[in-house]
Amino acid sequence: MWQTVRGFGRRLVDVILPRHCYSCGQSIAHDAPGTFCHACWNLIRLIEPPYCPCCGRPFRSPVALTYSPEHRCGACRNRPPPFDRARAIGRYEGPLRQAIHLLKYRGKLQLKGPLLQLALDHFGEHFPDTAFDAIIPVPLHRKRLMQREFNQAAVFARGLARHLDVPVLERRLVRVRWTRPQVELSGDERRRNVKDAFTVTDATSIAGQSVLLVDDVFTTGATLGEAARTLKAAGATQVDVFALARVVRGVD
Repeated sequence: MWQTVRGFGRRLVDVILPRHCYSCGQSIAHDAPGTFCHACWNLIRLIEPPYCPCCGRPFRSPVALTYSPEHRCGACRNRPPPFDRARAIGRYEGPLRQAIHLLKYRGKLQLKGPLLQLALDHFGEHFPDTAFDAIIPVPLHRKRLMQREFNQAAVFARGLARHLDVPVLERRLVRVRWTRPQVELSGDERRRNVKDAFTVTDATSIAGQSVLLVDDVFTTGATLGEAARTLKAAGATQVDVFALARVVRGVD
C-alpha cells in the first residue's frame, strides 16, 4: 500500500514541479535515471568486445582477437602498464560524460544511484568469475577532497563492495602530493605529474592481495597506472582497474 502511495506522490510532484532532462530538455518521468530521460540515458555507448585484453581499449575490427586472443594494443605493447587489466563501462561522451560531470563538479548526488546501477549491470561482463580480495578507490588529495566534499571514486567503490561482498579499503592508498589537474596536460606530462603522488599506509593489508582499483574516468591511464604501481610495490599480487567511463580517442 505504502509503495502505491509513494508512487502516486512522486507522479503528483512530477505534475506540479516537472523535471527536465539535462541533455535534451524534455520532461522526465519519476522513475527516470537522475536528471536524464530514459531516451538520453539509453544513448550511453557501452564499451564491448573486442578490446585490448590489457587496457580495454576498443579494437576497430570485430574479429581483432579471433586468431590471437591475447593481442595487445600498440600502446600496451610499447609501454606495458603497471596494472594487469583495465575495463570501463562506457565511452566518456554524451550523457555518460554529462552525468559524471554533474556529479563530480556540481554535486548532483541524485546521479550516484543511476551511475552505480549502470556499473553493476555490466561489471560481470568485464570481470566474469573474477574474485577480488579488496576494492580500493583512487584517492583525492585532502585539499581537493575539501573542495569537492566527496570522492566520487569512493562512492562507486563502496557500491561495488556491497554488491561483490568484498571489503573496500579507503585509507590504505592515499594521495600524498598535490598535483595539477590532469585535464590540462599531455600524456607524458600526466605521467610526470602523478609520479610518486601515492603511498600505501599499511602494506600488510595489501601484500598478497588481488585488488580492484576503482575510478570514475580512465583517460590516458597515467593516474591509474601510478596508483597500480604503488599497490604492486606494496606487494599486491594483482591490480585490475575498473572505471565508469573511458576516453576513446582512437581504436587499433
